[in-house]
Amino acid sequence: MKRRYIVHIDIDAFFAAVEELLDPSLKGKPVIVGGLPQERGVASTASYEARKYGVHSGMSLRKAYQLCPMGIFIRGNYQIYQAFSEKFFRILSSYTPDVEQASLDEAYLDLTRCRPLYASFSKIVRQIKHRVEKELGLMVSAGVGSNKLLAKLATNKAKPGGLFEVKQGEEIEFLKTLSIESLPGIGLKTQAILRMLNVHKIGDLWGFPRSSLRSLFGLDGEEIYLQSRGIDSRPVATPSVPKSISRETTFLEDIWDQRLLLAHLAYLCDRVALSLRKGSFFAHIIEVKVRYADFRTETRRRLLIMPLQEMGEIYMVARELFLQLASSSRLSLRLIGVRASDLTRTRALSLFEPYSERKERLGIAMDQVREKYGFGALLTAREKMLESIYTFDKERGFVLKTASLTK
Repeated sequence: MKRRYIVHIDIDAFFAAVEELLDPSLKGKPVIVGGLPQERGVASTASYEARKYGVHSGMSLRKAYQLCPMGIFIRGNYQIYQAFSEKFFRILSSYTPDVEQASLDEAYLDLTRCRPLYASFSKIVRQIKHRVEKELGLMVSAGVGSNKLLAKLATNKAKPGGLFEVKQGEEIEFLKTLSIESLPGIGLKTQAILRMLNVHKIGDLWGFPRSSLRSLFGLDGEEIYLQSRGIDSRPVATPSVPKSISRETTFLEDIWDQRLLLAHLAYLCDRVALSLRKGSFFAHIIEVKVRYADFRTETRRRLLIMPLQEMGEIYMVARELFLQLASSSRLSLRLIGVRASDLTRTRALSLFEPYSERKERLGIAMDQVREKYGFGALLTAREKMLESIYTFDKERGFVLKTASLTK
């Protein structure tokens, strides 16, 4: 069997790097993207300068502020990041059809099938890295190995901004000195147990038989045994139908006014419908999620015989589900969300209703206007209700102007 040639490529500190590109005055400063320090939420990305203070993605914004009070906190603009991501993946896909999107800024490429096209894989990886950095203006790190695990570990070694290849025959030497936490299958609890057994490096794991690791950690022990030896048979998975599309909003202040909550629900349904149209998907299941002021979370869902894509139809289902939830509690809400799942690209036609392309054409026309002028340029009547109390922020959607209608 021919050795696979897998590349892992990652945009360094993606959201923060985009903000620095848009505003060069941020360069060299601790930038934290995700929200303002007093807001609910977590840091999406921290620049390398912010990471020196212990800030990392997934950390609460308030904790990030405690660690780095001099940090520059930015809410971020998902639409801009999405545009950079789409360009990133267009570049990668021009070199191989075997591209797996791990996240907005991270991908695996399998160049194995392209062997006849490229005289040197090493040279083509350097070319890919250089082209991404030149066309996006963002620094990337890349790793190369015979499987996804080794390529990912190689990227970690290359950060920030480098390129590292684990060459054939050098896998054992590469792995043995890496710390155990570098393996994706080893969590904090497992790390603690292994350190009690005087295991600190991946090479230390090689003294444990597979049966011992399995008895200690169950099925996870089997994964640890394989990963510690650089064994990974996972294929690079090309794009497929996603399991679901969801949008949700966590409010800056709890909201009790049902009129405002329904307007927010309409806005979220609009965003879900936009994503469905963009991917040419139809949803068989619509789900509404709410989180109350006491942090209790509830959901309601409906299975649909006829899959939906149009915003108004999705909203009617979501509204009914929301009212079922609202009637069971008098508490204010801190979060509301809408999810479309059981997706298909097949349109089901009713035998009893004539098919009309009018709604589909209207949706496409709205998408074109929003693509050119921004989402807030074209809002439904219900969404317009929010404008007396909310402003439409390109970064965050509808943002509360006043607390007068919060409980």
